[in-house]
Amino acid sequence: MWRDDFHKREKAKRKIKNKSESKSVLIALEDTKSSRYYFEKLVQHKGLSGKVIFAEHIGTNPKKVLEAILSHKSNTIYDKKWIVIDRDSFSNDDFKGTIGEARQKGICVAFSNESYELWILLHFKQVNAYTNREDLKSHLNKIFKEKFRKEYSKASADVYSLVVGEQQTAINNAKRLVTKHIRDYGKINVEQNPITMIYQLVECLNSINLEEKQCDCFPN
Repeated sequence: MWRDDFHKREKAKRKIKNKSESKSVLIALEDTKSSRYYFEKLVQHKGLSGKVIFAEHIGTNPKKVLEAILSHKSNTIYDKKWIVIDRDSFSNDDFKGTIGEARQKGICVAFSNESYELWILLHFKQVNAYTNREDLKSHLNKIFKEKFRKEYSKASADVYSLVVGEQQTAINNAKRLVTKHIRDYGKINVEQNPITMIYQLVECLNSINLEEKQCDCFPN
């Protein structure tokens, strides 16, 4: 009787442990549409259900995104925690201050300056000069009309499926921007446009099921 109870308890422990270990990455996003749709589709495409968890959205301000990941309640010990934020028109304290606090807490930051749309544009072309949100949208509208006969929309859930074939191009172009930053400023300068570190999160998610994970993490 005691032995049967022991085996039941051990089986339950293994079940909880395996369930916990299956969740590798926790992500907090600043929006509920564009980047959310992109990463949800990536998770679906890569078969990562249960291994990637999205924190509850509580606001678009970078500080709110960090708060969302810090307040996430779970017994799981995640391999990595990521926040995805944009520079946009947020104050230096909101943006750069959040990145500094994330560093202190060991949280990875997939930021974009100026916005997430830079990451999408890099799927199709290199971007080396300053570009604002209006420029990014204009470039994307032109490309999407030519390639897909539709305008780019932040509210579209189909963007990932449309651009995934050029994902490695986007990664390469994002890395070129990092190289340019290091050459020009001696470091990745979060205040200088253009730059995006979203490629690090994408590489991390792509490698979850591989023996060797590729999870470089800014700013750690």
